[in-house]
Amino acid sequence: MKGLEKLTPIRLAEVLTQKGLVPNEVITDALYAQDRHGESFAEVLVSTGQINEWDLAKVVVEQFHMPFLMASMYEAPKQAAEGLPKELLFRHLIVQLDRFDRIATVVIPILTPFEVLLRIAKEANCEIYPYIGLISENRKVLGERKKREQQLAASQAQCEQLRADCDALQQLLQQPGQAELIASKQT
Repeated sequence: MKGLEKLTPIRLAEVLTQKGLVPNEVITDALYAQDRHGESFAEVLVSTGQINEWDLAKVVVEQFHMPFLMASMYEAPKQAAEGLPKELLFRHLIVQLDRFDRIATVVIPILTPFEVLLRIAKEANCEIYPYIGLISENRKVLGERKKREQQLAASQAQCEQLRADCDALQQLLQQPGQAELIASKQT
């Protein structure tokens, strides 16, 4: 994560101003929204149409020498999220990619506070290697993963219910005379 501490809203605002990509008043308003309302500086700029997220990501990649990756282009193995604070990742739209011993690779949505990445690294006892990604892409990937997790949980609950039903039926069949009674009702 070396050098990532330099990727701050203020520094990004300076770069956007120097390049003439976003008017000063808009940058001031976006910084105000971040400070007062906790909104993401990058999301405010994108959601108000001041700059599209592709152009914003390109600026971050070029100016801060960060790699770029579309989160949906990497199929994360199941163990990728082991030990990582899922709630924190989800809240900040961070997509976990993979885990290699004490190294975790993630896709961050253009501008994630350095403190958040430090907290993840500390809680997971690992080093974080981030890629820059798109806000909308990360949101989509996380939504799909959450949906899959919910479907899996529902399937597991159904399996548990079937197991319980089978166990109950087996116990019933083991009682004297029950198997003959059930067989006689089926004929």
